[in-house]
Amino acid sequence: MWAYHAQHGVAGRYFGPLSGIRRQVVKLLYHRVLHADDSPHRIALGVGIATFVAFTPTMGFQTVIALAVAAVLRANKAVCIPLVWITNPFTFVPVYWFCWRIGAGVLPGGNTADAGRVMAKLSSAASVATFSRMPEWSFWARGVKFMLDLGVELWLGCCLVGLVSGGVLYGLSLWGVSEYRRRRAARRMRFNAGGAKNMHNPSPSKTAAGVRKSA
Repeated sequence: MWAYHAQHGVAGRYFGPLSGIRRQVVKLLYHRVLHADDSPHRIALGVGIATFVAFTPTMGFQTVIALAVAAVLRANKAVCIPLVWITNPFTFVPVYWFCWRIGAGVLPGGNTADAGRVMAKLSSAASVATFSRMPEWSFWARGVKFMLDLGVELWLGCCLVGLVSGGVLYGLSLWGVSEYRRRRAARRMRFNAGGAKNMHNPSPSKTAAGVRKSA
């Protein structure tokens, strides 16, 4: 019982940064996705690709991977860059821990009792001293080895979460962009129709003012 509470106490410290992710995603979707100059499908496909890649345990290489996949699939690349940073030095601990739990629960023979050990390993990897050595090649080599050492549970869980999240956001983005453009076009038509009506039917006050001026 003590181990259970200790594990969740440690996890709680790292799940705090996730509270702001929703606000950032909403802001990103509004400014980068809805106003992107591309077809709704290509924009939504870029969102789906970036979301999937963001959840893979490839932090540090995610931007390159997402842009390469987007180029091959002819998706919008501009929306990929900010979205892949869902996982970053401040959020990768809770994100990867959650994905590991999913993978361990789905994988036959997976041991979810090791969640405390995995959280401890992720927490130790998230130290400031570790990320201060990011410019060094040894940092990236150790990072790849670290992700491989966490086992197939992490990779399976990340792929499952990424696929579900990417599929959901693809659908929402496709609907959102299409609906936003439809409503914007409808507003523009109403505005233009209103302007044309005012030109042909000036208001009584303006007509009276024109009569007084001519008099």
